Amino acid sequence: MTQPRDYEKRNRKRLRVTRNGLKRLLPSTGTSLGPLSVLPDELIREILLRLPARSLLRFQSVCSSWRTLISSSQFANDHVRLIAADPSLSHPRVVYHGCWFYRYKKFGDFSTRCLFENPSQPTEVVRFAGKSSHEIIGSCNGLLCLQDITVMDNLIMLWNPCTGLTSQPLEIRGIIGVCGFGYDHVNDEYKFVAVLEQEPLRIETRIYTFCPNPSRRIIQDTAFKRIIGNGKGVFVPGTATLNWIHWHGLVLSLDLVKETCSEFSLPLNLKAPENKSFVFPHLCMLKNCLAFCCSHEKTQWSVWLLKEYGMPQSWTRLATIHCHHSLLTGAELHPLYIRRNTLLMAVASTSKIVLYNLDDGSLEFPLLKPTPADVPMGLWFYIYHESLVSPSYRCLRSSSSQIWLIKP
Repeated sequence: MTQPRDYEKRNRKRLRVTRNGLKRLLPSTGTSLGPLSVLPDELIREILLRLPARSLLRFQSVCSSWRTLISSSQFANDHVRLIAADPSLSHPRVVYHGCWFYRYKKFGDFSTRCLFENPSQPTEVVRFAGKSSHEIIGSCNGLLCLQDITVMDNLIMLWNPCTGLTSQPLEIRGIIGVCGFGYDHVNDEYKFVAVLEQEPLRIETRIYTFCPNPSRRIIQDTAFKRIIGNGKGVFVPGTATLNWIHWHGLVLSLDLVKETCSEFSLPLNLKAPENKSFVFPHLCMLKNCLAFCCSHEKTQWSVWLLKEYGMPQSWTRLATIHCHHSLLTGAELHPLYIRRNTLLMAVASTSKIVLYNLDDGSLEFPLLKPTPADVPMGLWFYIYHESLVSPSYRCLRSSSSQIWLIKP
């Protein structure tokens, strides 16, 4: 009797990557394994590229060839690009730190997967000690840019929370007001922007490149003198730009490739008399797009997405969120991430995490364990995707983990 054409396909066992089954993926070494039990190196690489960074760190111990492959900078870069193209391959994490006057006390992170899939159960928080006096400037490709706030001079370093490695710090003298961190994909360089107060009435904007011999350039632009908010630029991947809100109610954009500035309008004219009731304006990143958020008369929040970067006409309203009694009327909401129809937000002043349903407007308040909500002045929250990118990028020296985990 002839079997159906798809019989063999339907009855073929699914390949599962388990500890006992890893050897099935290894290249042939002349053993008695049949030719169909071994996958070609190219296919193995494609499979590994689609695994989480934490799993890949463990799989480095499988064999020397896997260790060589996974630890290569090319593999790390391809892994980052694949995750950026298909966010479903990775579950981002949230990292937070306390205000500078609560140094040494609050620095940790947690997974967004638990928040979205089981918000009724407390999400485990991983806390950090040792160098927990750092403040987060921004994140890019799995690297966090940190500023040590315990020293007179500014020490700026890169840290990969997944691998635990940090770079040697950049030493910058002067008072940093406005700053930002991002990636120049054209020149393959990570850059740090600092607006320094060298002396009264003298401000200098510098761009530093993370490399073995850190270089710096001075750009002439006075627009950085009147920036709204905490002064930290929002990096938009793919555009190589850092973005701030200028006092005139415009987006100030710094191109990290050309190292030049430009401006474009927000969805609301904040200087118009009819819009004076809009407060707490700030920028963020959602769905790989620049986003704008502000409060209207402290009764509702509006969230907008810039669908086409640099084109003001592409601003699209994503949500109007009415203030819940648990949010406090004067609280500042920070959108962090969108998964399907749910928007993850943080309440800066109370350190609460909020899930907002974009379809029906309902709110959920998941719990964290241990809770970081005992900080009187709140926390700052950031999203990052775990990666294998080394903070010793392009031969910049790295050190072993300087930021240690404390298990809850």
